[in-house]
Amino acid sequence: MSADRLRQSVDAAAQEYGLPANEDRIVIVNVDDRESDPPTDKELSQIKGFLRESGAGSRTLVVWPETSGPIADVMARSFEERAGKSPVHIPVDVAGPVREEWQGLAIETLKLANGLESLEALGVDPRNYDPNAYHTLGDLLDQVSADFVGLLADLLSATRKPIRAVIVFVSESGNAGVLGELTGSARYGLLDADRLLSATPNSVIGKWWSSRSGLLVQTIVRLDARAVFITPSLALPIVRRYGPSEAVAVLETLDVNTRPPSEISTYFDRSEFGRLLQRADSPTAEIRGNPAHDARAGFALLASEYGFGSGNDKKLNRALGDFLTAAQSGLGETVVEKRLGDLPLIPDLAIDGVDEATCLELHWRSGDFLTTTNRSEIAQYILKKLKSYAVESGWASG
Repeated sequence: MSADRLRQSVDAAAQEYGLPANEDRIVIVNVDDRESDPPTDKELSQIKGFLRESGAGSRTLVVWPETSGPIADVMARSFEERAGKSPVHIPVDVAGPVREEWQGLAIETLKLANGLESLEALGVDPRNYDPNAYHTLGDLLDQVSADFVGLLADLLSATRKPIRAVIVFVSESGNAGVLGELTGSARYGLLDADRLLSATPNSVIGKWWSSRSGLLVQTIVRLDARAVFITPSLALPIVRRYGPSEAVAVLETLDVNTRPPSEISTYFDRSEFGRLLQRADSPTAEIRGNPAHDARAGFALLASEYGFGSGNDKKLNRALGDFLTAAQSGLGETVVEKRLGDLPLIPDLAIDGVDEATCLELHWRSGDFLTTTNRSEIAQYILKKLKSYAVESGWASG
């Protein structure tokens, strides 16, 4: 605290409020965030010097709030020892409103803070709080505020559909591979917090979650978070029929035939991806034999000639969304990269069901990706997605 700083504060207020040079009204300067930290001898001298200046200083009232009575008494005596007897008795004891008025003030505070009338009708009515149970009006308002925020959170949770997150890997891999090492055995595809953290303990995202391991478990449970894969036997027919023209042209060079929608739906129903979306309790064998071998060669060509970068993966996501829409699987309405109702996220794909929303996060990769060599990379990708959901849902701060 210095005379220069006080002078700057008064000048800033004069400019902000357009006060004329000959203004004779009192300007109040409030010293904030210095409770239980009284002014030093030097600061008291600076305040005294500023208040004795002609002009702005002579018409300024410096208010130094202090919550401790004994400290306020010492401050007042120290100032008067330097500046002489104050024309106003200091310290000034500020008396708040009587307790009988606290409930009404709390109601009005709710209205002012939220811009709505009759908020007490939602279930938090300040008239139900006993003023005698609280030491100060601030304590009462804090309790009402906490209960009101909790009520709003309950209302939002009650009106928001549950979110189900499914992280989908699309590659040449013909089975779950390393995903089986990152998920539990009791429920197919359900992510395992300990296994994920063990797979990438030294990564940035691994360390972030390691300090929040309990939250990681809660996030997985809240989202019913699963990891699954799509084999080339399902991915290729979908791209061939519903994909972008550039991708279709690549597959045409390999004489990949267009499959009828009914046949693609059969692949989908038999696939582990399809069974997981339809909440089957256990996986089943994917389509094997020559069709799978041919599809794998086609997927390799797609990866090398079309590629999955530069937004191409988004076009492939849309192809999968178009298939799910055309299949009319009964899972719900499919939306592509759009906010779904009041959900906080924009997933790659979302299936808006009657009772829940399934968010699909797709990762297209070339080669046989789901191998132990890529365990850490895959775990990091999953953990980053879970962090996004936790932060956007308000369960954690970024």
